[in-house]
Amino acid sequence: MKKQIRFLYALLCALCAIISNATWAEAKIQFDMLKDIQLVEIPKDITLSRDGSTAYILGQKNIMIYSISEAKVTDNITLTKAYSRIALSPDESAFYLTEQDTPQIAVIQFAVINNIEVGKSPVIGNVKAPVTVTAFLDYQCPFCAKVYPLLQELLKKYPKDVRLVIKQNPLPMHKFAEKAALAALAAAQQNKFEKVTELYFTNSPTLNDETIRKYVQDVGADMQKFDKDIAGATVKEIMQQDQQASQKARVRAVPTIYINGIAPKGRSIEVFSQMVDEELKKKK
Repeated sequence: MKKQIRFLYALLCALCAIISNATWAEAKIQFDMLKDIQLVEIPKDITLSRDGSTAYILGQKNIMIYSISEAKVTDNITLTKAYSRIALSPDESAFYLTEQDTPQIAVIQFAVINNIEVGKSPVIGNVKAPVTVTAFLDYQCPFCAKVYPLLQELLKKYPKDVRLVIKQNPLPMHKFAEKAALAALAAAQQNKFEKVTELYFTNSPTLNDETIRKYVQDVGADMQKFDKDIAGATVKEIMQQDQQASQKARVRAVPTIYINGIAPKGRSIEVFSQMVDEELKKKK
């Protein structure tokens, strides 16, 4: 027992020596008060979207949707009763609300509806269809190549009710993606966009400077006009609009799909069809 006590005492002394000889760095925090956000009522709690672009502020009987980039409340959700705390689900599809001293949790499902304008982007399918599927894609993305046949299947299933708008979102890591995007938009000036897009996704691994041009030629495009269009202002303008739409919709990866501005919870023909049916019911 005495040996154990002597050992512990020696260990304690050694630790004290180490601590006394250690050099401790003083941590300093620099901060600036950026702004005060003025609201029409006193907030109770706040939670942020995963990308930090949106703040969901819990009010007396409402949830205020605050856009960080726009620096204003853009929408409001009215609640039937008061709550004191708010949390956001990991997939950002539901709010969890609690009230102090109440053994209940209210779950409110919601969906962000993005206003994505078609602009001058090519439209595949019925241009006057009530349901718009907007797809942010990259021609060299293997996942985009897998999802595109599902989008084609959806168009065949709803020939009158669905139109497909592809927004070009080439990733920097893909060497020929931007070149293919510009070529597809140039082919669109001759109504060859759909055929070229199918060839690009079918042969995605083979895309390079030669094949990008070859596939445009294979669909019967006038190559003199193509060369003029690909260097023209219209194609560059559409690319710029697509990139702006990508930023506005906070696209973080490709493929990103929206059906009438709502992101589907999955990538299957069943999920897409269910959303289309729901949107058609709303129209009726």
